[in-house]
Amino acid sequence: MRSPRGLLLALLLAAATLSYAADDLVVKRFVVNAGTAAEPFPVNSYLVCHRPSRSAVLIDPGADDERFAAVAGELGVQVRLVLNTHGHFDHVGGNRALRERFAARLAAPAGDRPLYEKSGNAAAVDTWFQDGQALDAGGFPVQVLATPGHTPGSSCFLIGGQLFSGDTLMAGGVGRVPEGKNEEKALKALARVIRRKLLALPAATVVWPGHGRPTTIGEEGLLNPFLN
Repeated sequence: MRSPRGLLLALLLAAATLSYAADDLVVKRFVVNAGTAAEPFPVNSYLVCHRPSRSAVLIDPGADDERFAAVAGELGVQVRLVLNTHGHFDHVGGNRALRERFAARLAAPAGDRPLYEKSGNAAAVDTWFQDGQALDAGGFPVQVLATPGHTPGSSCFLIGGQLFSGDTLMAGGVGRVPEGKNEEKALKALARVIRRKLLALPAATVVWPGHGRPTTIGEEGLLNPFLN
């Protein structure tokens, strides 16, 4: 008999693929299990496809999930770039396997390099990106917005007017900050970064977070309790 957490994950995975298409861009969201069957840890991974160039990026592959290759094949795109919003295990678990499977480059935030070195994953990274950098995804650009707080290198990606926010901004919440005596100060600093860099985007901008449902900049600016 499945545990309640296992049943919840099964339900999430059953309806795990959410699609969005606008103009030349197709976004596919997958809920993957970055934990184990006994202790599931759901995380959002994204396949962002650019139809004119037939290129795609894979964002935060928390696990080596076969659906990535299957959907890329169905859409007729080649994954050129694997991207991490930050270096936590639940967002990088599939890095090595998928980088090899797709013959893609792996790009990660320079500010989180110590996390990758500690976990032994630094050698697989091809590009350490910085704030404001524009990454070439094989025919379309990915703009990097550094939003430190959840981790030192936490970043968001702006692609074709869609924001991929990792664990920086989520529906009704923001990423956790290191616990301790400076926790409140760090949380306020993160909120300032979000207000300055993310809430400045158009209100209709769709936000694809690392966990939970999609939202918009307008909704979070109006309703997110951590930002008001």
